[in-house]
Amino acid sequence: MVNINISSKRWLIVGGGEVATRRLKKIIESEGSVKLVGKSISKQIKNISKKNKNIKLLERSYRVSDLNSTDFVIACTNNKDLNDKIIKASRKKNILASNASNQKLSDFSFTSTFKLNKDISINFDTAGNSPLFSKVIRILFQENLKQDLLKIYKLLKSSRRDKDELKRLEKLILKSGLLKSGTYNNNVTKIIKELKKGIKANGSS
Repeated sequence: MVNINISSKRWLIVGGGEVATRRLKKIIESEGSVKLVGKSISKQIKNISKKNKNIKLLERSYRVSDLNSTDFVIACTNNKDLNDKIIKASRKKNILASNASNQKLSDFSFTSTFKLNKDISINFDTAGNSPLFSKVIRILFQENLKQDLLKIYKLLKSSRRDKDELKRLEKLILKSGLLKSGTYNNNVTKIIKELKKGIKANGSS
């Protein structure tokens, strides 16, 4: 896993629907520059572009020339064959690309990110296999662990220059049982059981 600073990178998104919207938001959060091409571009994307000078919209069909001066490509149209064609053309030009309709043909995937503070971001990744699962993990961390993680981080950060103190803290953490599985949250167990029941009931209806 590698984290890349994309603030100076040029992105091409081909598509103008829900997936394109999610990817666009993610890139803009990281201050990337985006050219978005699509025969039909959603109102939401158009509204986002009005507020950001780093977005260029082209409401038309994809052209191979769109790949020029591009660092990353996202193919997220509702046409699987077109997405495959875009990926193939990108690779010929040695451009990293993501195929929304076939993760096996993708060079990278998007993560669900939990920002602990200005110093730390935690990424949850399923290689595109289940974005919803990544989202669930992120929310669990955000709602249940954030404050405790911040306290631990502050303790460790304040002692980072003192090797002896760091070793002492490491021993304390290991002895405390913090990193052991311990008692599992009964509420989570109950929720998982209810989800299983719901899936079975839906499958039999």
